[in-house]
Amino acid sequence: RRVPSNPGKPSQRRYRRLAEPSSSPTPTAATRRPSLQMRAILVLAALAERARAAKHVVLVLADDLGWSDLGFRGSGIATPHLDALANEGVVFEHLYVQRACSPTRAALLTARYNIRYGMQSGVLEEAVPYGLDTKETLLPTLLKEHGAVSKAHAIGKWHLGYASWSMTPTFRGFDSFFGYYSGAMDYYTHVGGCGGRDLHFADGANQRGVVIDRNGTYSTHLFTERAVDVVSHHDATEGGLFVYLAYQAVHSPNQVPDRYAAPYDFPEVEPSVCGVDAGAKRNIFAGMLAALDEGVGNVTDALDRAGMRDETLIWFQTDNGAPTPACGGWTGSQNWPLRGGKCTAWDGGLRGVAFASGAGVAGGLSSRRLAHTVDAGPTFLDALGGDWRAAAAAYALDGISQWGALDGSADAPPREVALLECDPYSSHFPPQNLTCGGDQHATPYYALRWRSFKLIIGDPGDDGGCGNGVLKGVGNGWWGTGPPCPAGYNNSQHLGGPFPAATVQLFDLERDPAEATDVSAAFPEVVANLTRLVATYNASAVDPSGVCAPADPRQDPALHGGACLPWLDDEA
Repeated sequence: RRVPSNPGKPSQRRYRRLAEPSSSPTPTAATRRPSLQMRAILVLAALAERARAAKHVVLVLADDLGWSDLGFRGSGIATPHLDALANEGVVFEHLYVQRACSPTRAALLTARYNIRYGMQSGVLEEAVPYGLDTKETLLPTLLKEHGAVSKAHAIGKWHLGYASWSMTPTFRGFDSFFGYYSGAMDYYTHVGGCGGRDLHFADGANQRGVVIDRNGTYSTHLFTERAVDVVSHHDATEGGLFVYLAYQAVHSPNQVPDRYAAPYDFPEVEPSVCGVDAGAKRNIFAGMLAALDEGVGNVTDALDRAGMRDETLIWFQTDNGAPTPACGGWTGSQNWPLRGGKCTAWDGGLRGVAFASGAGVAGGLSSRRLAHTVDAGPTFLDALGGDWRAAAAAYALDGISQWGALDGSADAPPREVALLECDPYSSHFPPQNLTCGGDQHATPYYALRWRSFKLIIGDPGDDGGCGNGVLKGVGNGWWGTGPPCPAGYNNSQHLGGPFPAATVQLFDLERDPAEATDVSAAFPEVVANLTRLVATYNASAVDPSGVCAPADPRQDPALHGGACLPWLDDEA
């Protein structure tokens, strides 16, 4: 597979003038939800018999996986099961996610942009009494209402709010949930970022979860075991199955059983990066990724044993790019040669490794079509025989089906516009406090992709580096920790920024995938058109300030038996 070129200047080929984007969705219209009567009519229409390429869907979401971490990217890390699925399927070369955990998970499960429900300003802190709006319809409900599946199970990381039970998975359309609510967790003790025990099991729709004690068992193994159990006990005669398997790996902290990391011995990339040997850290990271790969292999084996493999669409993606020392708990992963990382508006943070494989998917292809994580749900529905266009109208979805890119038919017009970031708030670095959790940009910022062009307004990812000025600018630079990054690569020589709030940059990613050369001066009309489109989106956005709310003392696990549990009274 073709790996993007090294950071540098784009080719000197002539650019042709492109017209103003006129085929983009109207942002204001997408916020006007149809009436219940109209939704019912559209849903009934969607139940009409359609060709079904798949009967089941397994959605695997990795956490903080970098662009060049999988084996088929030349990372030197053994990921044979994931590589095989990618080689047997279609790899997305231009699928965009959000910059961090909660925003991507919200976009993925709603098939709607973050601006529709106020999740565009950073990740959810565990004690914030806020979450994904309970009025939003999530994929399990959408797929069930359109007759595509009969059962849906959530496994692993939630991170979409748990202040009330109504925010938790089994009250959002899932039939069971085994996992954790926080943004991070110890892989063995399962103490979460919430400050208490955070491993939960809820069996049955609208059922409250109970805290599970599996202290000492590695979470990747736990979540794999649960996925295998769900597959093994599914009665396919009752209908299709949707499994949402959101692994904790490869998010920080760097923890893995020794046997997985033992085969790796990556050299030190740059002496004492932030006081840590980058090579040693990548060795542990490689083990974490190898354990995840093994887990995916066990799940596909379970599908084989159940006789479901040939009828299952497997969709794999990351939630954001690899973190750098600037943001996200640097683990040793990397996005090289893409610029930036987690929390930034650069492609290293937003362009996610992703592929689809299995039932109905053409083999051995790479898709260069523009795609967004909101497209996953409509694609699943299309593959399962549902009418995704009716669903898009009924639920005011921003996503479109990418099935034509997966089955090789390319029978639908490609996406031309994708809203990437639209954040009116900013983060402030010491001595000031962060405004919103998980943000690492010093100004409001906006990013939008149109065809091959990408517009960025504001600071894409300013940061404090490791502190005390060490590696300041790494969030705006090109970060490497190992192959395929060249030996001897020095990160301190590839920093970027700073960028003031008024900065406007335009990149042609087909010619310049490393976002090294700003071409805004050469294309003023494109800049003007895309800037107007961003302003239109922003004018329709729901206020995201709830994400930045102060911690609620009632969340304290000490008040709930040492566990992380919902603390607001509701009717759930």
